[in-house]
Amino acid sequence: MTKIFFSKNSIYNSKLVLIDGFSGSGKILVAELLKAIKNTEIVKLETSFDHLPIIYNRGKIEKSAAISLLKTIFDKHVYYTNIGREINLRRKDLTFALDHPNKFKYLSSMFGNPLNDDLITDQLSPKQIFPFMVHMSTFSNTLFEDGFHNINILYILRDPLFILETYSSYLNRISYDPREFTPKVNYNGKDIPWYAEEWAEEYLRINNTEKSIILIDKCLDIFLKKLENNKMSKNIYKILFFEDLVSKIDKRFFEIESIFNQGYDRRCFNYIKRKNKVPRTSNQIEEGFWKRYTIKNISRQGDNEEIILKRTKAMISKYYFNKLLNLRDKYNNIKKTCLKD
Repeated sequence: MTKIFFSKNSIYNSKLVLIDGFSGSGKILVAELLKAIKNTEIVKLETSFDHLPIIYNRGKIEKSAAISLLKTIFDKHVYYTNIGREINLRRKDLTFALDHPNKFKYLSSMFGNPLNDDLITDQLSPKQIFPFMVHMSTFSNTLFEDGFHNINILYILRDPLFILETYSSYLNRISYDPREFTPKVNYNGKDIPWYAEEWAEEYLRINNTEKSIILIDKCLDIFLKKLENNKMSKNIYKILFFEDLVSKIDKRFFEIESIFNQGYDRRCFNYIKRKNKVPRTSNQIEEGFWKRYTIKNISRQGDNEEIILKRTKAMISKYYFNKLLNLRDKYNNIKKTCLKD
């Protein structure tokens, strides 16, 4: 039987931007900042962009099939956005269309006459930037980089201590909540997240806070290995650190804007800064407009490093507490090296 290679050569020439990182690390803030850059469309959450790279990395789908499917899904989003299909009007959603600078364009596309296909292909799409938020789906592979020629990936990292509770309060949902969309694998009849496959026994044995320390540590190592193996693609990547981003918001924003060279809307940028309470130098938690998952939905507003460290230490064994301290040292060394460059 002849082997089939799936393909999609006719594509829109829009810019694909992936915002990737751990949960609670600041992806939403990055998505907010992109609103101020001209020709940037509203951020999307596409489950296939989370799943396909992981499935490919596990050898469960051929590369040509995975890439052709990713291209098809991306082109669908480009087309649907331009004709006003699947525009989100739920006011409290992250992707609420009327909270975007392009809101009048979206409304016009919804209620006006459909745009000509040639207009979308030749004039509109080549200028457009389409951001998507994903959850560590590009840490272990280069599927997107291999499939798209017009792409940038913005990575956002954060002190592991400040994202532990986001994960530990959430992990139980992976096994029983139908509204939870993390890629999962079956281990002895139980659903576990894809990143725990190689340490499944430990994952099932320890508590959620200890799980969170190990998953961040192992996934950070996976990410660093990818960067080391793909130095030639360095111009595709921009690595941001949450603590640095919120304290030097103007400097980092203009670095991001220079990647696209489209100009920006000053009024929109200033509004985004006020909304997200930046710049700030305090390491206290600001819950802002997007509330994170927490145990029993308890507010963490105003909690600082000392409070969180003390709370965490009481919930884990000495072994995993030392793991956490080593993980934070690793993170700080990475940050120091990257910001020096």
